Amino acid sequence: MKSLALWCFLALFLSAMIAGASQPANGHAIVNLMIDAQNFSSTDRASDAERSLEAITNLIMDKNLTATIFSAQDLLETDVDLDITRLGLDPRFELAMSGKDTNEKISTLSYDEQSALLKASKKYVEAAKICGQNDITVYGFMPQSFNQNQDTYRALDALGIQYDAGFQAGLIYEHGHKSDVWPYQVEGFNFYAVPVSTYNISGKAVPLRDSYFEENGMDANQWYEALASKFDEIQGKDEPLVISLTTSVSGSGDYFDALDKFLDYAMRRDASFVTAVQLVEMAKTGVRDPSALKSAINFTAGCTTCSESGIKMDVAVTNTSECLTCNKDNISTDQATY
Repeated sequence: MKSLALWCFLALFLSAMIAGASQPANGHAIVNLMIDAQNFSSTDRASDAERSLEAITNLIMDKNLTATIFSAQDLLETDVDLDITRLGLDPRFELAMSGKDTNEKISTLSYDEQSALLKASKKYVEAAKICGQNDITVYGFMPQSFNQNQDTYRALDALGIQYDAGFQAGLIYEHGHKSDVWPYQVEGFNFYAVPVSTYNISGKAVPLRDSYFEENGMDANQWYEALASKFDEIQGKDEPLVISLTTSVSGSGDYFDALDKFLDYAMRRDASFVTAVQLVEMAKTGVRDPSALKSAINFTAGCTTCSESGIKMDVAVTNTSECLTCNKDNISTDQATY
């Protein structure tokens, strides 16, 4: 009888340990900010792309938080490239890739076309470095408009990409993963799917992406309420809050104010902010304490290979006129047409 009681006690003790290990450190909510750095299509708004990115990233830096920035080729072909390069020096930001053009539909392309496009996109982001100062490692990808297919998966695997952020919890998911809120490995591939969080509004699950709210006629107050309510909802649960931000929406105006207000709300409640690659590591290891993570972001100090693809510039550059040699060689796309 005593033996049975002892075994029951041990079973309960181990169960409690396992449950505790899966909870965020000290009960803190885990928050991941994914920034879709978009290129504004109209010429007269070209400078808005730079201002909106600076507004969001300055806000994050002022609060000493972390985030992941996804950039497409069309954005990195503009002066915003210099801003991305500076951000690559800051270990609070992870630089990741996002196709060729803002709002593209990559699934309409063949495998060979997608492979060439994604290979070039990876090189574009990797080139956003300062020679002699750092190297950039691209771990992740976010498809424009959440549009992709199996050919995209194959191309990502061939490039060694670790995660794909083109998923939404309960809305866009792989078979058998409808309920998953943490990153999970996509069956048959090496990379992990990172689902954006969703929130129920009037019985309908909607993605926590600012552009979805704006496009569906919801204002910044409703956006803030959704973020704050979802944050409250996950308290005490083993569930991260993954938020998708676009610079075209949250980079200015009321949506910017809503983001600022939400970040303060989360910080007052001791939220832990992580990058997407750190979130993937947490999913792989079961570690919920960000301070215990081993993953680097994208920053390697003391780069010794000032390759031709790098941008040679003064670390203290504040505008393009101060750049020593802001010339980036053309990046081959394997002569594919897409």
